[in-house]
Amino acid sequence: MASSSSRQETVSSGSGLQINTGSSYVIKPKTMAIPLESFEVQVESPVDFALLKRNGMNLDALMGAQQLYAYFNMLNEPTYVKLVTDFWVRAEVYDIDAAKVEELQAVARDPSLKGKTRKEMGLEPFRQTEIRSAVMGIPITITEEVIAKACRVAPTGRFLWNVSIKHPLLEIFTTVVLKGNPATKLVEIEGHHRMLLKFITDCFFQKGGGSDQPSVDHKLVLYFLAAYEKINLPR
Repeated sequence: MASSSSRQETVSSGSGLQINTGSSYVIKPKTMAIPLESFEVQVESPVDFALLKRNGMNLDALMGAQQLYAYFNMLNEPTYVKLVTDFWVRAEVYDIDAAKVEELQAVARDPSLKGKTRKEMGLEPFRQTEIRSAVMGIPITITEEVIAKACRVAPTGRFLWNVSIKHPLLEIFTTVVLKGNPATKLVEIEGHHRMLLKFITDCFFQKGGGSDQPSVDHKLVLYFLAAYEKINLPR
């Protein structure tokens, strides 16, 4: 990555997005091999709760428990496809593994740094996983905190990921969502639960089409929604 040597500052936009300001212009190469003309941006589906209510599906209690009305209102706002595309074709994940690579590279340049702390190596401390990119030459960083602010939801609530298919909560999922019958197909569950499943696949964790079954993790999200247990959507 090439950039000028002028001073930069990091500021937060109204949505919490971290943007490096100043006169520096960053030339960041693409990290995706997808041709731009083949790049498809998935836009979350807006939800008309008033229309649902008029058709006998009142989700006020559920949305109140989940504190997600602000999030769904956000989905009704414009999506700037060109900016999204520009961001993601240059995006990379900076996590603990990437931080360790940085340390190895520092030691390779100067073997005397072996065993030193990141501060002693002249590296920034690793705080959390970040998505790093640049839009129109401006470096941008997305963190879980940024996602929470952009989605207008608190980063609190239930969060389970990469769980075993034998996780005890899956038995409760069968009881609550499938009415105790594990052979029940998801297309056969009651209307409110089908709507929650549609929220998951169209508004939370999009997968770009297909009729495959939700993962074990997503079944747990469906259970938490159905049981009025607040989910940690940003995480």
